[in-house]
Amino acid sequence: MDRFAGHRSALPSLDLLASSASASQPLETRLQWLVDLVRWVRRPGHADDNPETQIPAGRLKRLFNVLDRNPAWKKQVAQTLRSIVRETSAVDLFGATGLPRQFGLISEMIERTGKKILPAPPESAELGILFDRVFSHRHDADWIEQLDEATLERLGELLCFEVSDDEKDWNSLSDDVENALFYLAAQLHISGSAWAIRSRIKAQNVRELPFFRLGTALRAVMATKENHDTETLASDLNYLRTQVEACHRAADDALGHLEHRGVSTEVVYQLAFVEASLRRFESLLEMAFNPYRSMTAIRDFVALMVRENRARESLRDLIKQNFRLMTRKLVERNAETGEHYIARTPKQYGEMLLRAAGGGIIMAFTTWGKIILLSWRLAALWQGLVASLNYSVGFVAIQLTGSTLATKQPANTAPALAARMHRVRDSDALKALVDEIVLLIRSQFASVVGNLLLVVPTAWAINFAVSWARGNPLYSPQKAAMAIHSLSILGPTPLYAAITGVFLWASSLIAAWADNWFVFHHIGKAVESDRRMMRLLGPSRTQRLSRYWERNIAGFAGNVSFGFMLGIVPELTMFAGLPFEVRHVTLSSSVLAISTQSAGAAVMKTLPFWLAVIGTLSAGVINVGVSFSMAMWVAIRARGIQAPERRAIYFAIFKRALEEPLSFILPVGSSGVVKIPENPVTDSQ
Repeated sequence: MDRFAGHRSALPSLDLLASSASASQPLETRLQWLVDLVRWVRRPGHADDNPETQIPAGRLKRLFNVLDRNPAWKKQVAQTLRSIVRETSAVDLFGATGLPRQFGLISEMIERTGKKILPAPPESAELGILFDRVFSHRHDADWIEQLDEATLERLGELLCFEVSDDEKDWNSLSDDVENALFYLAAQLHISGSAWAIRSRIKAQNVRELPFFRLGTALRAVMATKENHDTETLASDLNYLRTQVEACHRAADDALGHLEHRGVSTEVVYQLAFVEASLRRFESLLEMAFNPYRSMTAIRDFVALMVRENRARESLRDLIKQNFRLMTRKLVERNAETGEHYIARTPKQYGEMLLRAAGGGIIMAFTTWGKIILLSWRLAALWQGLVASLNYSVGFVAIQLTGSTLATKQPANTAPALAARMHRVRDSDALKALVDEIVLLIRSQFASVVGNLLLVVPTAWAINFAVSWARGNPLYSPQKAAMAIHSLSILGPTPLYAAITGVFLWASSLIAAWADNWFVFHHIGKAVESDRRMMRLLGPSRTQRLSRYWERNIAGFAGNVSFGFMLGIVPELTMFAGLPFEVRHVTLSSSVLAISTQSAGAAVMKTLPFWLAVIGTLSAGVINVGVSFSMAMWVAIRARGIQAPERRAIYFAIFKRALEEPLSFILPVGSSGVVKIPENPVTDSQ
């Protein structure tokens, strides 16, 4: 028995593997033999073994040493390997393995999950399927890259060991590389000429597209190669590489226009497929037409295919890639909205206070609407629906009146902030970014103060009017005491406030998605050109209606979705046995004001009241902090901001806080007035 096999391993020993190789066995038997051989190479050794044999590169050397001492085994192994290459095809291996599929997110997840669960088809004549079985471990690419030139030369020598006359045409890999080039050119022609991509690049005529000319240029190169015309071959190859570069530029052009034409998973997948296919095309072109390629170049290509194949089968990588590609464009659209929530001058600061005060008045009425609806004692589902409508009407009213709700700001302003987080190693750019952060925090402070300035007196006024009209308060002293106790900082208020902050962030993503959907499906243009609308409203009113929806669709979607989250989720969680209550700083302030008035002024001298005050204020901090942090986290990762840049930003903010602490809440200091740069640094193109 081989001493490297391991006491509990089910794998055959090295001696058994080497001696059992036979080119006359069925194909599936030979394929399984190769899988077992690579698994033996990959498996680590024992702790008391030679360190060189504990890594796959060392094990491969041991395999060669054993075969060199046993020429009969070496011949059998060489013949078996050659027979596998001869009886299988590598076209899909070179042209499809590791590349993205042209599916949507859900279809791709189902396809990848199926590959993990279902066994591979037996006796497949496609090397791509064998590739999955042989290199099934996530670290296979690492040990392949560790193989040195000498080991690779020994592998090449093994494949060519004692080739008989019957085996002289065994190596069909060169033909497969050329066929894979034609396959990729055809795939790129179809994908690059699709309307979803063609409509996003300048040259929309199919015959003018570089994807269309790619196949023609490749055929010219292959014809020149067959004619052994070396001078013409060089110029034809240069032209082909020029077309590949033009395809890269066309794909970049299409990606840059996603912001203006909207994003969809289909387009994102097509662009990802095009880019990956172009990179594979270039690698195969180098393999086919570089006479000086080394074994290490082939090794690196195989390692790259292994790494790409493992990534393509990973559900985690799939979700991560989609998250990055999709959120990047969504946050860029949200960044435009976020600019309207930042007060840059003392005058805008005062206007922000006034708009926030208006939002506080509306929230007081919304709170009273909820109290009245709860008094109806409807069934849970209906109670959740009417509460959702109540919240939604309040939030939409804030939007239509031009008012501001403080906690809605962070999720929209974070993307606008992330858009300026590039090149922060430049001192001027870093200073401008810190100024922007100070403006954001100051604007948020003004909004919170404005909301709270009028929400409390308005709630008191409404409560007094309702109590006078009814003859008794709607909130009994006992119910008021319970409400005050529920807002305590010592209770679940911090947790509920954090969940509410998540809802705020989620509603901003829904708003961005709705805006993207509106643009992607050209709803505005469709409304403008709709004959029925024009006959009903006239051309000018129809155009104004289209522009109105284009400006406000994101706000409507975000406000309505947030309203339904606050209304429905508490009822659903109560049904599941996980009670949840809304903890929004403005709404909680209204409830606290109403409860205080109903319980009497004496309650203000008690500890529960002040714990509730602290809980309500902490809810505001948590609402803002959670929604802003999540929005910033998404925006930073969507734009690829690295850790060194983030650390530089944190240090600069801390330094500004020490030097000018008041500038974070009042329009004073070096950031008292900050103008929007004419060309903010972004990477949207």
